[in-house]
Amino acid sequence: MVSYSGNFEDVILHRALADVRNGCYADVGASHPIAYSNTYAFYEKGWRGICVEPIGAYSGIWREARAEDVFVNAALGASAGQTTFHIYQQTPQLSTGSKATVQAWRKDGRLPDQSVAVPVLTLNSVLEQHLAGRTLHLLSIDVEGMEKDVLAGFDLGKYRPWVVVIEATRPGTPEPDYAGWEPMLLAAGYSMVYMDGLNRFYLSGEHPELRGRFALPPNVFDHFELARERDLRVRCAELEAQLAALKTR
Repeated sequence: MVSYSGNFEDVILHRALADVRNGCYADVGASHPIAYSNTYAFYEKGWRGICVEPIGAYSGIWREARAEDVFVNAALGASAGQTTFHIYQQTPQLSTGSKATVQAWRKDGRLPDQSVAVPVLTLNSVLEQHLAGRTLHLLSIDVEGMEKDVLAGFDLGKYRPWVVVIEATRPGTPEPDYAGWEPMLLAAGYSMVYMDGLNRFYLSGEHPELRGRFALPPNVFDHFELARERDLRVRCAELEAQLAALKTR
């Protein structure tokens, strides 16, 4: 496989869910459709899903790169409404609707370039509209401090994703930050099966047979290649071909 995630998340997820054909994901805080994506490797594998991202500028590239996914341009929260979303143009993956996260970035010398009003939906309403009876195999949440709000609008008793992966440190730091929302998952019958330094991975109680697949970190036996390495290899091959052509002139 080719890995696109920033911290090998898609490698271990690919291992855990390797037996699922034509699976379904929900990617919350999806950001760019390819770069640093936890779900693009699954899209290449034939999975399809629902991707939620508040930054409207991504809409066009999502529809071009992943035309068979449902793209929802909104933030998610405990109830429907509206919120102010703060956008960091140079590093848009840091963008957030969390005031606490904005204050933390400000202390680090980072100021948002733009603050815009965006609609807020609940994850329940998004799934009710777009899941269309499919089994939800994977839920990925990366929302820069808004994790509890997302889970508060999600019925874990009704929708039972097999695996949930959530960014679990204070944005931009290795400091753990999951005490406020992890009890919601544990109470719903999920268990924490893996921590990669950035994310925590949870497995539903209905699928204990997958627990062993989280026992080891991504390794050589996962047979993966990083997207940036693949791109460099392809580019090198192109340049070598051009050089060979020049030598024959």
